[in-house]
Amino acid sequence: MPANNPQTSGSGSSGARLPVIRFEEEMHNLVSAASELIEQEKEFAVVMVLRSQGSSAVKTGAKAIVLPEGRIIGWLGGWCSENAVLTAALEALEKGTPKIVRLVMKGDELRKIGEDVIEVGTPCGGEVDIYIEPVYPRLQLLLVGDNEVTRMLAKIGKILGYKIAVYDMMATKEKYPEADIIINSPSSLEKIRIDRNTIAILATMGKTWVDEETLERLLKTDIGLIELVSSTRRAQEVLKLLIKKGYKPEDLRRIVTPAGIDIGAISPGEIAISVLAEIIMFRRGGSGKSMREVKGDPLEIVLSAIESPALSRPEQ
Repeated sequence: MPANNPQTSGSGSSGARLPVIRFEEEMHNLVSAASELIEQEKEFAVVMVLRSQGSSAVKTGAKAIVLPEGRIIGWLGGWCSENAVLTAALEALEKGTPKIVRLVMKGDELRKIGEDVIEVGTPCGGEVDIYIEPVYPRLQLLLVGDNEVTRMLAKIGKILGYKIAVYDMMATKEKYPEADIIINSPSSLEKIRIDRNTIAILATMGKTWVDEETLERLLKTDIGLIELVSSTRRAQEVLKLLIKKGYKPEDLRRIVTPAGIDIGAISPGEIAISVLAEIIMFRRGGSGKSMREVKGDPLEIVLSAIESPALSRPEQ
């Protein structure tokens, strides 16, 4: 008896045994679009339907990309759910947190009826759960200055996975092998990405005129954070110069100075760690306190239990 041919045997009038594939082509397009956006260093959110029940054009497994300007790449069921998806995805992008959102297909208008529940404003009657994953460009450190501190910032920043840009007339690739970009003139500064995923660290070590000029440029952008490595006295001088030029307190509050967390840093490496620790704290919502202070002292907890055994024993 001849063996079954997997390409011709099986159900159906054609005898084919091809698997039923619903999302392969869409996935290819989605991955290609995502790769292109990552290469262009763009923000976006990936949205995937986790569950769909009742009357809804949105099907489980459907995926799409949402861009900050409100454009959707992919298919998530058309206009009846599109506005709700946009609302949820843009909120997740703004907050920087993945989330699961339930879309309820009822009501007369789009409105939130819970922390992560949106009434879509359509009479379809179904429910859809979507998962939203924000995607951002690699965090970019813009290091201003050329000294041992900026070199240590470049080394440690690269270990942390950051994109490194160095801005100084004397900066070279030999001095900064970790750098992705070397900028030697103010005009070239305008050619790099400066957005909320960029953090500038000014560590010129006394070149107040460079700090002043660079801060004026950066304060006109949407840069995410500006750190000025300086003594309190010199920081005051820089801020006074900017106030004389018409900058308001709300503008100057975007400048964090003196930069860093108080760890008693002395060496260039320690100063770099202090500044980068503060950046991590801001990005991750940390407190800056010791973990023992935040989580509790394990030894004190253990000793307390030993000294009070009666509290953990049932009465006889």
